[in-house]
Amino acid sequence: MHGLAGKTALVTGGSKGVGLAIAQALARNGVNIALLIRADSAAAETAVASLRELGVKAGYWLADMTVRAEVVSVLEAMRDALGNIQLLVNNAGSTAPAPLLSLTDRQWQQVVSANLTGTFVVSTEVVRRMAGGGVVINIAGASAHRCYPGAGAYGPSKAAVVNLTQQMALEWAPSGIRVCGVSPGPIRPAGTGWQQHEPELAEEVSRLPLKRAGTPEEIAQTVCFLASDAASYITGQMLLVDGGGASTWYMTQTASGGTP
Repeated sequence: MHGLAGKTALVTGGSKGVGLAIAQALARNGVNIALLIRADSAAAETAVASLRELGVKAGYWLADMTVRAEVVSVLEAMRDALGNIQLLVNNAGSTAPAPLLSLTDRQWQQVVSANLTGTFVVSTEVVRRMAGGGVVINIAGASAHRCYPGAGAYGPSKAAVVNLTQQMALEWAPSGIRVCGVSPGPIRPAGTGWQQHEPELAEEVSRLPLKRAGTPEEIAQTVCFLASDAASYITGQMLLVDGGGASTWYMTQTASGGTP
């Protein structure tokens, strides 16, 4: 997409799943990639190898994204290796599927810290170093916009990310920084037969207007659009990529099992 080639992006939690799909899609558009992860070095090494095969520079760094000193340290290392970051994708997160009355304080704090505090800490430190403008894209979720049984910590934490996205967009626009977000609905890799292992979710997905789950690649292409010059007049918006789920009411207590 226009305006991406040659830039450097930081993708948090980008070693697998949707995060890796986002990193790979950006790399296919000529974007150098820095991955920020918490622990899984083996997955990160495999991810970095796949990114380098696409012809871009790539590396990964380990840090607790809620600890500012650690984030500052790795950002300096990223800049030395890949140059200034012009695009940030806050994808890393955590969940603890449980009803509110079963959630422990520790589970609540873990989810809110990973999903909200981590987004705040990483974003503020990246933006301090984002000379000349840039783009921040926050990954929220369908649970941020409507409640699901069992998403008692995840949903509120992601709803806060939606509000934080708007606050960031308001404050950082004068610096030439756009801030947008993506709220995915149920996402599963295509052709993996996941329906056999998750029949209750499959039943609920069949009730979506589009009657299927989304794929990691579809979320990745949405991120690429928001990061590109094609979206240069879009800021403060959270784009729902949910197969039309927000337009209907389909989730049941037994089928949700947590978050989409």
